[in-house]
Amino acid sequence: MKICICTTPIRPDPTDFPPLGSLAIIQSLRKIGIEAFFFNIDFLRPSTEEIKAYFSLHQFDVVGISAVVSTAYSYTKWLSSIIRESRNSTTIISGGNLSASAEILLRKTDIDVCVVGDGEFIILDLIRKIQDHHHDEQKKYLDEVKGICYLNQQNDFKFTGYGAKPDASEIEHPDYSILAKDGSLAHYLPPIEPEHDENNSTLDTAPRRSATVIATKGCVARCTFCHRWEKGYRARPLENLKHHIHHLINDYGVTDITFGDENFGADKELTRGLALEMGKLKLSWIAAGVRARTVNLEDLKLWKENGCKAIYFGIESGSQKILDIMEKKATVQENINALKWTAEADLDTIVQLVIGMPGEDDLTINETIDFLKNISKGIKGWHESPPSGSISINYAQALPGTPLYEFARENNFIGNSIDLEENYLIQISDTDAYSEDHFINYTGLPTLKILAWRPLILAKLDAHHYIHNLNNEQLPLYKVFGYYIGILLAKLNIKLLQLNPSFLEGSDKNYRPGYFNIQNHLMLAPLLLNKYTKLAFTPLLLVIVAIWRGKSASRALGLMIEFLLWKVGITHSKLVAAPNKSLRKVIKIQSIGEEEGDENAKQMLPLRLGR
Repeated sequence: MKICICTTPIRPDPTDFPPLGSLAIIQSLRKIGIEAFFFNIDFLRPSTEEIKAYFSLHQFDVVGISAVVSTAYSYTKWLSSIIRESRNSTTIISGGNLSASAEILLRKTDIDVCVVGDGEFIILDLIRKIQDHHHDEQKKYLDEVKGICYLNQQNDFKFTGYGAKPDASEIEHPDYSILAKDGSLAHYLPPIEPEHDENNSTLDTAPRRSATVIATKGCVARCTFCHRWEKGYRARPLENLKHHIHHLINDYGVTDITFGDENFGADKELTRGLALEMGKLKLSWIAAGVRARTVNLEDLKLWKENGCKAIYFGIESGSQKILDIMEKKATVQENINALKWTAEADLDTIVQLVIGMPGEDDLTINETIDFLKNISKGIKGWHESPPSGSISINYAQALPGTPLYEFARENNFIGNSIDLEENYLIQISDTDAYSEDHFINYTGLPTLKILAWRPLILAKLDAHHYIHNLNNEQLPLYKVFGYYIGILLAKLNIKLLQLNPSFLEGSDKNYRPGYFNIQNHLMLAPLLLNKYTKLAFTPLLLVIVAIWRGKSASRALGLMIEFLLWKVGITHSKLVAAPNKSLRKVIKIQSIGEEEGDENAKQMLPLRLGR
């Protein structure tokens, strides 16, 4: 049987996070004697004609599409049509988080089967059934495969229930030789630029290479904006991880590790043993996806002593109300403690926030600003440069399989029909989490105000930083205007020493894409440093945001009119009762389809509930 596994583009540029899901399926298929083709579309970025030619040439029996995020819907729909045109009898399978929208995929695209959850065991069972029953056009055998969704002969949607998944010791590490075949190895194991001292001299000329390692799978939390197929938390055996890391060092020259777990550090015994091993091997490492409430100062100092350079938490908010709505199961004080201990352990971090959840308002945003000011003296590096360079802020994105998505459906922000849900998936396709294009305004406040929250947070925090560094002195008016004139001249490539804006060093940052959303904050902080310009700050901020985010004169005008109507008490913004507890306790998803006897809705219910 001829099988292909392919990826889908999930960002404008190829992600450097390895295609672990695709590799896991390819490695699993080897157990039944199948060496699957790998078409890494995300990395290769082939043209339409190249994709058509590839599938026409190979005439695959089965093609598996790895759609790891819901924003891949439009591309997956298009790709499945190309595959179908190349060979009508090809069985097209989708996997990844997009399968949370399985009924839409099956009814609106050329997908035949959706794999739900970890696919290593499910794919083996499914392929065996396809091989044994390839003449069965009714495909009744699909009912015997756990972990999939499909449409039966009566066009009814069916979910066969969650399938088996590998336990911690059975999870295979990625076989990087698969990536070497298509020339992408250096992309996923990238070289690292050497560090330099203050005189720009190279500190270490030895070549360095980085790799991503997954030590655990799953998370101990169930955040209401986060989609998950994982039920529970699986930590790989320490000896298993040691063997893999030694392999990366010996075979690929890896010197730096990024732990890309959803929840690194929850297993204390494993993490301590892993940290000691990293120190023994003299590796430099970073821990992503750390929960604030699972760390303490002693742990973080141990990590630092054994090569850890940085850790990243999902802080999300400085408002306890919003943390509760998110079901973070963390307190503001626990977030403060984690960031304080991170600084005391001399570790770098980036504060990650998610704003715009249902229930967010000016009060919760100001609570987040106060939280950031409170921690600003403790974060490593924040006293040296503007804090905005270490803050990543995204607007909450409603993803299928989450309570936030169901909240949006139930309150008609998305709609309850297949067509309306597909329209939403198309709308958010090919967008990053940092994009504001996907944002749904649940607050009842004008959209312009919501879009101004991010630059407001960053400007106020940087202004707080500058005032502290200026010994609470106000910035003279001529320096404020000189700053903006200097920025303008610099953009025109005109250099005048007197108008050099470097007195606010680091404030004119460029947007940096990738895992974090660290952006230029519109350079608004200087306006908050003078008592006269401070009076004009709010209206100026709104006008700038309207023009910047409106993207057209008509859209910008519409945003400003909506705000003015709201300001005078005439509003047409959709107002929904603001929750004050976890969204999981607010939504009515458990009753979907039950009263009306809708069998399709009942079949989709487990996918909507998530794990």
